[in-house]
Amino acid sequence: MTDKHGKMRVRWKLLEVLGAVLTLFATLAILSVCPYFLLFAYGPCALSSSEGQTGFVVATAGAVLMLAGEIGRRKKTSLKPPILESE
Repeated sequence: MTDKHGKMRVRWKLLEVLGAVLTLFATLAILSVCPYFLLFAYGPCALSSSEGQTGFVVATAGAVLMLAGEIGRRKKTSLKPPILESE
């Protein structure tokens, strides 16, 4: 994915989708060791296990990817000039 000047172009939407998929699978990994994680961490919870730690790290990475995609998409320059109101 390069533009006409040879620079690398990032598709921000794909970055956000990748982040969402990572977060979803990480949540499933966390729920396997901490079944009440979605309910304010109520009940027995073993996030110190390897599955819990892996899920937490992957969920954090997914959230960072989603945020980076959103920020990148909003900072992207628009091709159309803004419409000005006539007085």
